[in-house]
Order: sequence, then structure tokens, then C-alpha cells
Amino acid sequence: MTMFPNWAKNILFLLVYMISGLILILIIEGLMSGTELIPFNTAIESVVTRMRTPTLTTIIITLTHLGSPFVLSLLSILIAGFLTMKGDSYDALLFLVSMGFSILAFVILKDTFQISRPDSNIFQSDGWSFPSGHATVATTFFFLFAHSFFRRMKKFTHKLFLVSGSILGALLICFSRLYLGAHWALDILAGIALGLLSVSFMVLVFGVFLEDREWLGRRGVL
Repeated sequence: MTMFPNWAKNILFLLVYMISGLILILIIEGLMSGTELIPFNTAIESVVTRMRTPTLTTIIITLTHLGSPFVLSLLSILIAGFLTMKGDSYDALLFLVSMGFSILAFVILKDTFQISRPDSNIFQSDGWSFPSGHATVATTFFFLFAHSFFRRMKKFTHKLFLVSGSILGALLICFSRLYLGAHWALDILAGIALGLLSVSFMVLVFGVFLEDREWLGRRGVL
């Protein structure tokens, strides 16, 4: 017995899709309007700058490397392989397709807007700033991880630990980019929205077109 019926799950993901899409559109409109969003970015940057210490910076740099799109993509392949071996090709394929979609989406947006990164004297990053690739991929990865393993947890405490741990993991990686001055605050927010949008969109697409495919087996317990 699942915690949520399929129709309730679909409504939940539809709401996530609509809300995250709206947030992303509002941020993009603000960027295109010129200077409206600059005070928000600079205010957040000022707060984060005062938090920096040498020890914390060392920890955060390690965290941001561990949470890079490359590392999380490799982990996604390993998880997809694990799910496939356990007879769940559906979630394995969902993992890979959603991650690929989110990476493609943030690369296209970066090349479209070509917004420069903040000037940081503690960490140098290549490429454009908007949206944050780390935030996009981390949000996608941990959202997918929670979604794929949620129904496999039998105890409520395990489910709660999975969800809270996934949220914390995504937020820590997002914060690392802001702390290091690699991104503006709105780059991070846009990345989170894009990650949520990517997963919710793919979950809905898979639910409509692939839910009943016999070759994509789904088993509830690993």
C-alpha cells in the first residue's frame, strides 16, 4: 500500500511544476527588466560575506566540489544501475532522463542570458552565472533521490529522514555556491526552481506515457 494514490501524487507534482515554473519566469522577467533585482542580490551578498572564515571556507570548497554537476551525474548513473539491478528500470530511467534534462536546461539558459559571475576573491569559477548549475543539478538529484526511495521506506521515521536529508543536501550545495561568491542569490533561486521544474515535469511525463509499460518494472522494496 502506497502512502499517496497516483492521482494525489500527480496533483502534487503538477503543483510543484506550476509553482517552480512561475518562480523561474518571474526571475527571468526581473533580469530582463534591468536593475530591479540588483538590490536583492547585493543585500544577500553582503550578509554572506560577513559569514566567511578561513576554516569554513575550506569546508565549503570541499562541499562545492563534491556537489558539482559532474560528481552528481556520476552518482546518478550508479544509482540508476543499482535500481536497474533491483528490477526498477522505471525509476532508473527517470533518474537519468531528469538529470540529463536539467543539465541541458541550465546550459541553454546560461548561453542565452550570459550573465557574469560576481567578483570573488576566494573562489574562481568559469562560465556564466545564471542559473547556477550546481543548484539546478543538486536540486534535481536530491529531489529524484527522495522520490525514488520514498515508497521503499516502510517506517515513517525513515521517510522523514530521507526527505529531510535530501532537502539539507540540496540546500548545503546551493549555499556553498552563494558563500563562495560563485553566484548571485537569484542564480541559486533560479537553479532550485529549474531543478524542481525538471523533476516534476519528467515525473508527469513518465506517469502519462510510461507508467504501465511492462518492460519498465517497478518493485516497491529493495
